[in-house]
Amino acid sequence: MIKLLKKYGFVPRVAVWELTLRCNLNCRHCGSRAGKPRDNEMSLEECLKLANDLADMKLRFLTLGGGEPLMRKDWALIAETLIERGVTVGMVTNGMLWSDEVARVAKTIGLESVAFSIDGLEENDEYIRRTPGHFKKALDAAVSCGKVGLKASVVTTITRRNLPELERMRDVLRDHGVLRWQLQLGTPTGNMADHPDLVLQPEDMLTVVPLIAAMCRDKKLPKVYPGHDIGYFGEPEEYLRNPEDPIPFWTGCSAGCSVIGIESNGNIKGCLSLPSSMEKIDAFVEGNVRKAPLREIWTRKGAFAYNREFTTDNLAGFCHTCDYGEICRGGCTWINFATSGNKRDNPYCYWRQLKLKEARDRGEIPKEPVKLPVVG
Repeated sequence: MIKLLKKYGFVPRVAVWELTLRCNLNCRHCGSRAGKPRDNEMSLEECLKLANDLADMKLRFLTLGGGEPLMRKDWALIAETLIERGVTVGMVTNGMLWSDEVARVAKTIGLESVAFSIDGLEENDEYIRRTPGHFKKALDAAVSCGKVGLKASVVTTITRRNLPELERMRDVLRDHGVLRWQLQLGTPTGNMADHPDLVLQPEDMLTVVPLIAAMCRDKKLPKVYPGHDIGYFGEPEEYLRNPEDPIPFWTGCSAGCSVIGIESNGNIKGCLSLPSSMEKIDAFVEGNVRKAPLREIWTRKGAFAYNREFTTDNLAGFCHTCDYGEICRGGCTWINFATSGNKRDNPYCYWRQLKLKEARDRGEIPKEPVKLPVVG
């Protein structure tokens, strides 16, 4: 699969831009430990230049995130610059600063959609957020989007607390006008590493993945979109991916192949979720737009080598023995690093857990030990 990607070239299609690391919440699952802004975050002038550079590279879709993107007062001007250059722009926000006026601004400048972070029904969401009133505030924000004709989405991080209530939560979201729902795993990095009781166990994938596949398969709203950390292969796979895609199954991590992550100080990564300075890790930072042009960072020989230069020799453990290894490349790079270090040995793979269960049922192997987080 990587040979095919090389043949057609590595082209940035999607970006996630951390406008600021500043945040008005302190969520228990925050992988970036957001709160205080990064040292020397980019100025408006630098952001506008980067926006135009992204457009010049024919970027298709960009998500404005954080931290909390609405804490950056010039967010609308940055978004409008991208939109005027032909980039489709969305936003992920916790919703606490959202208002009818912000909704009108977002609609006027042309945001494609806004996603609000909600992590369970009221009790569990507010436990994760450590913020009484967040659940209602975020739902009201979704309603305000509908009033101005702006698509409202929700992003939910699945934890051991909210897993049993996902189906009930979907009904609540539908009743508040939410059209799309992204579900992703709670990865034991950042603040989540401090709360191992929240983290799903690898064998939970035997419940999680079929559940999400079933929700993807039905025609109910909100439409469910699994994160790239959910899968891979086995019977549910065909329902987890978009059937309209040219290749409607998992084809490996896209970080640095078609995806860019941008930190608020100008650092460029293949995926914004990958660790960097907050974890005192610089292995995934490919450059900084203050020191080199974005195009040069993207096209530099040896850049994003963990994906672009992948070989099956990079796989370890079960992944090294898997028939899907060359296509899958170990699944999500972030989960691999968080649980196995630099090895591509993904314990949260559905196919892996299915094969291990079948072997246990035959009495062939013991239960896999649970690994402690590698990244704090």
